[in-house]
Amino acid sequence: MSAKLIVTLFYLQFIFLTSCQEVAKFFRKDYHYIDSTKSFYKIHTIHRTWIDAKEMCDFEGTTLFYPNDEDEARAVINYWNQTQPFSYIYIGVWTPNAKEVFETVDGLSIFQIHNAWGPGEPNNAGGNEECVVLRKDGTLNDDICTQKLPFICKKTLSTLEWNMLCDLPDMGYQYNELGRCYKFHLNPRSWHYAVKICDAEQSYLAIINSDAEANVLVNITKNTPKNDVEDTNYLNGVVHLGFKFNDIWETIKHESLRRSGYTKWEVGQPDGKGKETCGSMFFNGKLNDISCDQRCFFICEHEPGYLNEGIGVRFGRPN
Repeated sequence: MSAKLIVTLFYLQFIFLTSCQEVAKFFRKDYHYIDSTKSFYKIHTIHRTWIDAKEMCDFEGTTLFYPNDEDEARAVINYWNQTQPFSYIYIGVWTPNAKEVFETVDGLSIFQIHNAWGPGEPNNAGGNEECVVLRKDGTLNDDICTQKLPFICKKTLSTLEWNMLCDLPDMGYQYNELGRCYKFHLNPRSWHYAVKICDAEQSYLAIINSDAEANVLVNITKNTPKNDVEDTNYLNGVVHLGFKFNDIWETIKHESLRRSGYTKWEVGQPDGKGKETCGSMFFNGKLNDISCDQRCFFICEHEPGYLNEGIGVRFGRPN
């Protein structure tokens, strides 16, 4: 993509986003905007533990929902009643510091938010009810954190930032001359967990399609401050990428490595003999097979929608 076209697209997106974002009220396709609260919400129907629910919201660039006041509780419950049958959901309130001292995921005391407890609640039944659920009648109940329940993620309109060149609400992605965007994750994860995180960010675990793209990923890896990571439980020197062994080595887009355009393995690789079935890249850009459970850095890749899907969806026009 030429530099002139990039500048033109950037300018057009700047005009659209700065003048129309208040009208568009768009965050992601899977989030619903409620005007009275000036916020976006997504009801997650896949049940998770409380900590996994919080983490999923973090992956999506949002916060595990809790009602700020009675009006927000009423508005969200109304949307919930219209779309889902659940009787209760996890909310972003727990006791991280001391039993029976409830606070939100962003550190507010429960006395500062909607705190209409149900009759006899909280009661810390069994001595291990450290998380909070919201019932459909608007009341709260303390509950155990390890059971799996539905939950809601929230993003306020006032905190929404749009990455204009990458056409997504994540400022961590960097655009490059290949017309792609990449985000280097410094929190080491297993291969499958990396796939999950990239998907939550509306992206995918990066795939190398050419020598030029390999060079881009090598430079990104080189320029990322990896030595500042406090976590030591990971394999240094490699980065998870989006390919794995399914009878043959293929990308997560189900294309063989040969057809994908890049097959430069490091000398002696692959060497896992069926025990290392996931893909990675050494810091020098050469491919490596790796155990899927091995924790490593990883890179997510995003293809900008530009004037096609992205802006069309955000501003209410058909694709």
